[in-house]
Amino acid sequence: KRLSKANLVLGCSDFITENIRCRFPQFTSRCQTVYNGADINNFSIKYGNNPTKNNDIKKLLFVGRISPEKGVHVLLEALKKVVEKFPKIQLDVVGPDAETPFEFIVRVEDDEKVSKLALFYDNSSGSSYFTKLREKLPGDLANHVNFPGNIPQSQLGAYYLNADIFIFPSVWDEPFGMPIIEAMACEIPVVTTRGGGITEIVEEGKTGLLVERDDADGLAGAILKLISDDELREKMGKAGRQRVIEIFSWDRVVENLLHNYEKILKDHQI
Repeated sequence: KRLSKANLVLGCSDFITENIRCRFPQFTSRCQTVYNGADINNFSIKYGNNPTKNNDIKKLLFVGRISPEKGVHVLLEALKKVVEKFPKIQLDVVGPDAETPFEFIVRVEDDEKVSKLALFYDNSSGSSYFTKLREKLPGDLANHVNFPGNIPQSQLGAYYLNADIFIFPSVWDEPFGMPIIEAMACEIPVVTTRGGGITEIVEEGKTGLLVERDDADGLAGAILKLISDDELREKMGKAGRQRVIEIFSWDRVVENLLHNYEKILKDHQI
């Protein structure tokens, strides 16, 4: 009923927009994509490179809710393999303990990789996904992982500036992926998964590396590839920021939004 009354239906990615069109074909012409945007001034390297990047320790970063579909468990499994070959590594897992309800993810998905997440919703122990991750983290690996918790948006920039590689190991089809464009705006190369709206953000081999969802081996391999190639990291980082400026900056988002509004006004002669 609400869609029938709307002149314009916006998706935050073509992935979402096409899903809406498939489900409600009668409203196809009303559906358009306007990407989420990032403030390229707040997320940038304008304050200079962080001096810690010059030491031997490579910094990995994840930003997002700590919930099963975000794939932090896959990242920790991949980290075990990375540490075996490159011990001088540190991972910051930044985000709140905010588990998406089972009914919103696993129950409504028929994707096998998402269905496997059901095991994290076994509440017999009374522990959340986040607590289970920390409890199962081996002591030697725990020394390589920090959990700063939920960081205010105004302070996130410091974490991005301190990172060498940004990891976003989502197991489900992300509608978009805001932390990815924030990292790219800060010239951080990205390793993430192939699915959902993510493939519209990251250019494979140019601004980052894409791996299959729920693939710890593939994730570890991509991380090691970037760790071992300083030139590639720098090249991808610069290309990533340029892509954000051209497509995902607020200027571009507003431009696209205004275009859609103007078209509605013209079509309906308002």
